[in-house]
Amino acid sequence: MAAQSAGAASSGHEFFHPVNAPSPRRQREEKIPVVDIGLYVRWREAVGKYWPHDGKPPLPEACEQVVKKWGDAFRACGFCQVLGHGVPDDVVAKARELGRAFFETTTDADRDACAGDGGRGYKGVGAVAVAASGVTVDGASTVKRPPDYASEFVFLGDGDDAALPVPGLNDALRDYFCACRRANECFLELTARALNLEPSTFAGDFEGESWLNRLRLAYYPSQAGKPPGTRQLRYGEHTDWQCFTIVAQDKQGLEVEVPCSAEAYAEASEDRRGSRENSVFVPCTPIPGALTVNAGDQIQILTNGLFRSCVHRVANPDPSDATARLSLVLFTGPRPDARLAPLAALGPPKWAPTTSGEHVRAKIAAAAAE
Repeated sequence: MAAQSAGAASSGHEFFHPVNAPSPRRQREEKIPVVDIGLYVRWREAVGKYWPHDGKPPLPEACEQVVKKWGDAFRACGFCQVLGHGVPDDVVAKARELGRAFFETTTDADRDACAGDGGRGYKGVGAVAVAASGVTVDGASTVKRPPDYASEFVFLGDGDDAALPVPGLNDALRDYFCACRRANECFLELTARALNLEPSTFAGDFEGESWLNRLRLAYYPSQAGKPPGTRQLRYGEHTDWQCFTIVAQDKQGLEVEVPCSAEAYAEASEDRRGSRENSVFVPCTPIPGALTVNAGDQIQILTNGLFRSCVHRVANPDPSDATARLSLVLFTGPRPDARLAPLAALGPPKWAPTTSGEHVRAKIAAAAAE
């Protein structure tokens, strides 16, 4: 999937300039949903139930509306900005502050010493490539891309992560990791309710530790005065392979492919058009206090396609923007041996059963083969 067709000529600067702001009319068509789940979170706490929730206390009408908005967002877009999630602001701020220090105050040797195995650890610019080619929701490849203009540190939170060269960073990442996993329990419960399933439907498979839960610090260095290479993005178009992805953004850059009217598609510039007709890339502008949450491939499978795994990317900034960008990205997943198949209550299955771990390994192998 790409904003430019595979056969189009490339100047090397297709994505250098920021996307033109859509008109107010088009903005209404293309807005990323915002859902405040605070009422539901407080209700769960008030009734004294902790995950897995047995669903016996009656759900207040206001919470029913939260459930509906949650379901509508992920059916229509696959992305939403979530307020009232329960992850403390100071936990986010501390992880962000010390995470930036890791990339900005340590030496190359310090960071290189934090390279790990099994997908954990540090990778520098030139080694990060989320998608060597663009992908559509069904995994079809289109435009080939060079490595992303990003570096990363991946924290698995399993007790085996290396001690990091920034004092307090390990603890800050663990606090953020655990707080987001608790929030994800609520996200899964909302998902079950939105699909008219028992609230604890997903609880068993998501309990305990799993290497599918991993925290990625995605650091995008300044590109001021550094035009990107041919068809290079800060982070190429892709869908996420696991379940919900929980992101704390600090500045603009994330863009999401969303449906639009035929008129809006025709008016959109080539670099804004999505992989499917009548879809465009739109900014997912950070909202203070919100976490950006998107459905990955495994949620799409479990919900039999009712929740969408949506294509997204991180675009290059305006060349005058001299600041770096940091996102705290938690990928969530069930136990690797959990059965991955559409739930029987959701109609005839569209995907063959596998396990969660096999699914991710197959995706990694396919990407490595490209």
